[in-house]
Amino acid sequence: MSYVVMARKWRPRTFDTVVGQDHVVRTLKNAISANRISHAYLFTGPRGVGKTSSARLLAKAVNCLSPESGEPCNHCVRCEEIMSNSTTDVIEIDAASNGLVDDARELREKVRYAPATCRYKVIIIDEVHMMSNAAFNALLKTLEEPPAHTIFILATTESHKVPATIMSRCQRFDFRRIPEKEIAERLAVMAAAEKITVEEEALHVIARGADGSLRDGQSLFDQIVSFSGNDVTTEDVITVLGLVDAQVFVALVDAIAQKVPADAMEAVDRLVNNGADLRLFMKDWVEYWRSLVMLRVVGRKPPTAHEPATTVEQEAQRQSGLFSLEELLNLAKIAVNTDDQLRRTQHPRLLLELLLLQLCSADRLVSLESLWRQLQAMETRVAQMPETAVLSSGAGTVPDQQPVVPAAAVSEEALGIEKEPKESQSSIEGERTLVVDALEDAAELSYHDKVKENWDAIMQLVGQENRRVQALLRDATLTGAEEGLVELTCASVYHRTGLEKEDARKVIETVLESELGRRTRIQLKCEEDVKNEKGPAQATEKDKEKEFEDITRNEPLVRKTLEMFGGKIVDIIQKPAGGKK
Repeated sequence: MSYVVMARKWRPRTFDTVVGQDHVVRTLKNAISANRISHAYLFTGPRGVGKTSSARLLAKAVNCLSPESGEPCNHCVRCEEIMSNSTTDVIEIDAASNGLVDDARELREKVRYAPATCRYKVIIIDEVHMMSNAAFNALLKTLEEPPAHTIFILATTESHKVPATIMSRCQRFDFRRIPEKEIAERLAVMAAAEKITVEEEALHVIARGADGSLRDGQSLFDQIVSFSGNDVTTEDVITVLGLVDAQVFVALVDAIAQKVPADAMEAVDRLVNNGADLRLFMKDWVEYWRSLVMLRVVGRKPPTAHEPATTVEQEAQRQSGLFSLEELLNLAKIAVNTDDQLRRTQHPRLLLELLLLQLCSADRLVSLESLWRQLQAMETRVAQMPETAVLSSGAGTVPDQQPVVPAAAVSEEALGIEKEPKESQSSIEGERTLVVDALEDAAELSYHDKVKENWDAIMQLVGQENRRVQALLRDATLTGAEEGLVELTCASVYHRTGLEKEDARKVIETVLESELGRRTRIQLKCEEDVKNEKGPAQATEKDKEKEFEDITRNEPLVRKTLEMFGGKIVDIIQKPAGGKK
């Protein structure tokens, strides 16, 4: 007898052996027990999760001569006929090769006849989304009102391609991705039955490579057994699947935490020399970063994340404490963006090395709480300056018999920098630099800057839609932008008139919406209108700037304050009569 692969040999024979689909199994068993059998079912979900196997189990259960609690007995003549594919009453059709309208008409003729031996004639159509629209239309009426002895079971991995008219005539069951833990447990049962010794960690690595598909996991296990025989180790699994040992992840994160790029580059060399797939490595490393983030946030790994190897769980726990949460989030974002780029680049090694250099040199972020405390301390010092300055201009003595202090001396005292040791001055200056740098790094671009950055891309997309509109838009200037509105100043009335036309406006606003992620309208102006709006206002602004320069030059306290904080005067508020604000 020829060898039967494990995916076929271990196909479920009862509903209870279907892995990871309890919501589907329970519904079908209850429906069979209560004799509430529908005329049409739609099984949808990822590959290898049990859709076709469940369809065959349903065909057995409804035709079984002695079912038990909705389960087929697997011993009666009907069950044996269906399992051996020797009955003509259970028909399996591959829609990928039989999806034409003539095939649908032939099927419609077949269902008219009563089953030869079974209670129900069951039609299983696999990959039903591959059928043509004409074939769906030909099958539509029969699917809605089939003969009483016929059951349709449609299976697909792409339910969005199935017409709504077909879906509305079926009971829909969504099959889910199978958790890694359940795949590993099923593989352990198979290994015990086949008398294969396998390490527990190796089972988890195979389950991770299966990516939620039990059939893929069984196929991988079959391949690995062929490689290593009846004694499977974790190293064998990593070698066959081309995976990367989780210890490499640990070493790279340590190199990033210690800012040692040489160690990171050496790890990349080992990966390349061992023939590792860098794209697959990056995918797994992003999952490792996610585990570190979740360990930092909730103190445990997320149940849906790829489980790290059991030997590095303690290392992952340790490494999650090497960074603040803000740093972890920043590093994880950089890794995710590189993973997306790595799938499209022709130079994966160079891109990965650039990523590691970037991660090793990434600046440590100042926590928001620490930044807020520093800002509050500086704000307190600034608030105390006017009070100190007032003392310098008062006549006689001040409370507590303090002597009158000259204005120049008071200005330095107000700033807290009079005749202090150089170390203290540098400390204050360093604090100011730290806060300013942190604010500049954390500050996001204004909406106008975001639009300006994307303007070249917007122009190219407009040109792809309409060359004439692009030519008119080239002579317009982006003069303002806010959420939902972009202001353009045209070179002439001719350009503004051309862009105001409905077709031109529609092209521009559609491109803006696709690039900016929200509905955006345009507001058009002409340069002549802008010139008319200006005039006296410009002179007023120049007068203000001159007044600000005079104050900066003649007031030492103001000048010192501006130098300390790197600021500028934006307005002057006059003090009302009476001495109170």
